Amino acid sequence: MSEIQKKQGFFVTAAFDRMIERERKNEDGSYTKTHYVGLIMRTDESTRMCQVRTKKPEKYAHLKMNDIVTMEIHPRAFKENIYYSDES
Repeated sequence: MSEIQKKQGFFVTAAFDRMIERERKNEDGSYTKTHYVGLIMRTDESTRMCQVRTKKPEKYAHLKMNDIVTMEIHPRAFKENIYYSDES
C-alpha cells in the first residue's frame, strides 16, 4: 500500500501584491536591505495585507499582481516583535 505524505507546517494562500524592500541604517553606519513579499489576504469578513520576509526575492520575480500563491511560512520573533519568513 502506497502512503502519500503531506508536508506539515504553516501555510498561507493569498494574492500577491508586490515586493517590498526596506533599508535601515546599522549602528556602525552601514546599511542593510530587507526584502518582503507583500500578500493580500481576503476573507468573507475582511481584507488584510501581510508581509513575509524573504532572503531570496528573485524567487518571486515572476509573479504579477493578484497571482494566487501558497507559501510555507515560519513564525519568528526579534526584540518582542513577531514576523514571518519563507525559509527556515
